[in-house]
Amino acid sequence: MKPSHYNNTNGSLYKFAEDNNLNSYEFEVIKRIVRCRKKGEWITDIEKTIEVLEIYKKEQSHNYKNQVEILNKKL
Repeated sequence: MKPSHYNNTNGSLYKFAEDNNLNSYEFEVIKRIVRCRKKGEWITDIEKTIEVLEIYKKEQSHNYKNQVEILNKKL
């Protein structure tokens, strides 16, 4: 029996990711946000999502150097 958060009656998250050319980080974030309330582990999934976003930012910042510099100035 599959978990209820695997309900794909509105379409698969994998198809959505493919159709929108999401990379693995983006897919992971979307997946966690969509499923967090269904799983009953909202805060845990939100914290994990934040961690994934921090890793994504760190590992990809070289590709978006100008944007990171602008963001750092705002902070």
